[in-house]
Parts: sequence; structure tokens; C-alpha cells
Amino acid sequence: MKKWMSRHPETVADWLFLIAAGVAVYFLFDHLPDIGGAVGKVIGILSPFAGAIVLAYLLDMPTRFFAKKLFKGKRGPAIVLSYLCAILLIVLLVSLVVPQLVASVQMFANNLPAYVANLQSLLASLQEEYGLNLTAANELLADSSEMFNKVLDTLASAMPTVASYAANAMDSVVALFTAVAGSIYMLASKDSLLHNLRAMLHALFPPRLTKSILGVFAMANNTFSSYIGGQLVDALLVGIETFVLMTIFGLDFAPLIAVLVGVTNVIPIFGPFIGAVPSAIILLFADPIQAVWFVILILVIQQVDGNFIAPRIVGNAIGLSGLWVLMAIMLGGDLFGLPGMVIGVPLFGVIYALLRELVDAGLKSRGIDAEGNPLPGDEPQPKSGRPGAAR
Repeated sequence: MKKWMSRHPETVADWLFLIAAGVAVYFLFDHLPDIGGAVGKVIGILSPFAGAIVLAYLLDMPTRFFAKKLFKGKRGPAIVLSYLCAILLIVLLVSLVVPQLVASVQMFANNLPAYVANLQSLLASLQEEYGLNLTAANELLADSSEMFNKVLDTLASAMPTVASYAANAMDSVVALFTAVAGSIYMLASKDSLLHNLRAMLHALFPPRLTKSILGVFAMANNTFSSYIGGQLVDALLVGIETFVLMTIFGLDFAPLIAVLVGVTNVIPIFGPFIGAVPSAIILLFADPIQAVWFVILILVIQQVDGNFIAPRIVGNAIGLSGLWVLMAIMLGGDLFGLPGMVIGVPLFGVIYALLRELVDAGLKSRGIDAEGNPLPGDEPQPKSGRPGAAR
């Protein structure tokens, strides 16, 4: 490759190749928006298959567990059981979340006049005691109840329209069916697909390069599976802890808030805050005292999880410091949104591990350590004497 890059054009074929390459580059930059739109359409068409890959990867972990523990290595029954567990989990979450969410909205609507009256009384006492001009705040509170009722009426009248749109959303149904069907095929044909991939790599690349590529794939798979599996288990435990403690202390909406806190806990660092803030607001509408108790409970749960549970479950699957984890979350979230905040950390961990191996190989080839000192056994040996010295 280096010899080809340093070669000067000599023949007509060389010049024709350079002209064609220049025209291709000009065409690429001149039609960059059209190419970007075409790429976006292709990605949109292939998005169900990307969903199938993600779904198959996630369900492969329980499939391997069930096949090993229950079905003596048979993947067929293990795949069926994995999908049944996933469907049961989704139905359970929906049955817990939706009624609680509706109840929280209804409770807020019923208690809104009392909230407004209490706040108006508080503002009146502040105005009387300290001489503050809070007329605008009182007018805002007076209009808030009526405004909220109008919002509820608008949402209620819009429900048939929303339902009709949901019923006609065939594209989403087709994409979901494609993702599920594709994931089933990938899980059932995992060994065959991996064999074909290895055969293609051996056919295209030299043995040494193929071994390196397969090693990178294996490292990436171990990193992603260890991290995602650990995060899911940790999120489940945090959700259970939240539900149990909220039930013991008699706090409202325990199922809804437990699911919300557990799901958002999959996101490292920011996840606990993303789930805790709306949960505290929901409880604040029901009872401010309950909101205070919830904040105390969630702080205790996160301290216990962060210092004792998560380190033992996730362990050192990533090998990144807190600074790099934070950078991976912010970069992944900026590029890919919420999914990027989840996959950004293991992806950054893989890149970091590859760079570390590259640096170690470079230092080893030079015979020095990270500080520039010679490695043990590589120091130059002192000469025993001059050539031709007396014997």
C-alpha cells in the first residue's frame, strides 16, 4: 500500500485513474446533501434489521443461560422461553405503569384546587407579613386551575384522533414484525451465521489479520455482554428495592415509580437523576411529605447501589475511569440520544482497550515501558573487554 501511494503516474491508465478519482471526489462533494438523504433513506429502510440485531443480541444472553441450565444445550426451546419471558415482562410493566400513570394524573387533577388554595394562602400571608407585591403570582394561580382543566378536556377530545393514528400506523407494525422475525432467525441460526462470517474473513484477509479481527470481535462481545447484562440486573435490583421500600413506608405510586427508577438506572451516572426527578414531582402532587421521604429513600438506595451492589455486578467490565465514562455518556447522548447514553460506555470501553493494546505493542516493540525506561532484560549488556585483549 505504501509503495502504491508513493508511486508517480507514468502510464495512460495511471492518469485515467487519477482523473476518474478526481471526478468521483468532485461528484461526491457536489451531491453531498443528496447522498446524505439517500443514506438516511437506506438507514430508515434497514432500521428494522438494526432493531433485529439489538433484540437478538439482548435475548441471546437468556437464551444461552436457558439452553445451558434447562435444555442440555438445545437452543430451540431456550429461544421460545426467552421470548415468552420478554413478552411477560413487557405485559407486566405495562399493566403496572399505565393504571398508575392514569391514577396519578387523576389525583393531580382532583387535588389541583386544594394545591392552588394552599399556595394562594401562602402568598397572601407572605404579602401581608413582608409587604411583597405578589398580585401577578395570584392571578397566575387563579388561571392555572382553569388552564389545566382545558388541557385535560383537549387531551380527552384528542384521544379518538390519536387512537385512529395509532391504528393506521402500519409502518411501525411492519417494522416491529420485521425486527422480531429477524431476531428469531438470528438466534436460531447463530452458529451458521458466525461460521459464515469467519469463513468470509478467512477468504478475504491473511490469517494473521483475520485472527486480529476475530479477537477484536470477541473482546467487543465480552465487553458489551458483561456491561449490558450487569446493568440490566442492577436496574432490576434497584427497581425491586425502590418498590419494597416505598411499600414499607406507605408511599403512593410504588409500582409506577419503581419501574421508572429501575428503567432509567440502565443509564450510568445520569440515570438515577433522570428517574428520580419526575418521580419526586409525581409524589409532590400527591403529598409533599411523601416527596421528601422519597428523596431520602432514593438517596439511600443510590448510595447502597453505587458503593456495594453495582461494583460487584458490573465489576471491571469496561475498565474506564469516571471521567471517561462521563465523556462517553455525553458524546453518545449527543450523537444518538438516549440509546447512545447506554451503548456509549461499552463502545468507548472497546475503543479504549484497542488503543491500550496498540500503545502496549508500540512500547514493547521499542523495548521501553510507559515512562521510557528499558524493559527488564532489554538493557544493553556491558562489554567484557577490548577485542584482542591478553588471554
